[in-house]
Amino acid sequence: MKLVASRTTYPRPWTIASYTGAALLAALLIGGLPFANRDAMAITSVGTAARSADAQLTACGSKTGTALYGCVADVLQGLCYQITSAIPPGVKQPFDGAIFRLRRAINKVQALSALAQARVAISGALQQARSIGHVEGGTADAADFEAISALLSHAAQLIQAKG
Repeated sequence: MKLVASRTTYPRPWTIASYTGAALLAALLIGGLPFANRDAMAITSVGTAARSADAQLTACGSKTGTALYGCVADVLQGLCYQITSAIPPGVKQPFDGAIFRLRRAINKVQALSALAQARVAISGALQQARSIGHVEGGTADAADFEAISALLSHAAQLIQAKG
């Protein structure tokens, strides 16, 4: 009886790499992109300003209490100044009032109440933009107001967690 040494053959490295790449591509196509959470921030001037403000909000996460409320108010005020021509005065005035209340907040309840006031102003404009395509008196569309709404949600989460 003749003994034969067993030979184990391994697939070539390129074959493994191509199968792995195909599997990753299929997983992304089926499961969606991993960064789809903040896709409401469109690539418009308002969306770009909202993304920038979102990054600044993340930097505010190192603060607590009234320093946090002031930092969030500064970020939202900066956003408001950047998008002044895109949002109508009927939306800008309540939004500014909410930012002023946030700046004066001395506890978490007051800060979250001020953010709720800002969200009401933005959600009314968002509803109008969804129904007619834009807000009367401004150039912002529904995607822009969704980006601002996502930013306000991030601010509320930050204050809820750190406030």
